[in-house]
Amino acid sequence: MYRRSAAKGSKMAQIKMRRAVEADLRSIAAINTAVFLGDRDRLESALEWVTCWFHAYPLYQYFVVEVDGTLAGYAGWQVHGGFKRAEPVVELDQIGIAREYQGLGLAPDLMRKCMREIVEWTKQKNDRIESHVTFVVWGYTFNFNALSVYAKQFGDGVCGFRTQFGSRAESMLRLRMPVILPVRDA
Repeated sequence: MYRRSAAKGSKMAQIKMRRAVEADLRSIAAINTAVFLGDRDRLESALEWVTCWFHAYPLYQYFVVEVDGTLAGYAGWQVHGGFKRAEPVVELDQIGIAREYQGLGLAPDLMRKCMREIVEWTKQKNDRIESHVTFVVWGYTFNFNALSVYAKQFGDGVCGFRTQFGSRAESMLRLRMPVILPVRDA
């Protein structure tokens, strides 16, 4: 769990970041319908989608950010290629912040917090890590707002390019986060 305060209006807001629980799914779905096109204005469809991913834990992991006790955003991360990879890869699949909370720096803080927690989770789960956990995110190449936020967190920069969904080009940004582990017995 992570807590900090931030200015929201004329008062200091209490911000809390944590792993999602099942009771958060309706709020996650509501944010999803407001900020993403896939289930725009279709709450029940979004709820079904986020519920499926929630139940895929630990393959898929949700984290949320609360502002003064109200769920203000979420991030969904997917583990790729197995849980015992020597070079684990985890993808930021979605990060959504409710419109009324955008601009407070919640998304960058949530990404950093998630990455730290996922590294710790991976270290406990995986005794084969060689040196780092690789985090990736795919963003539409011409979504300059999203890419500017991602670029500050995924410090290795653009490391890939694809056209996958429809005809919109996507860029992959990466961060290889070092992992310090005790020396293993031979």
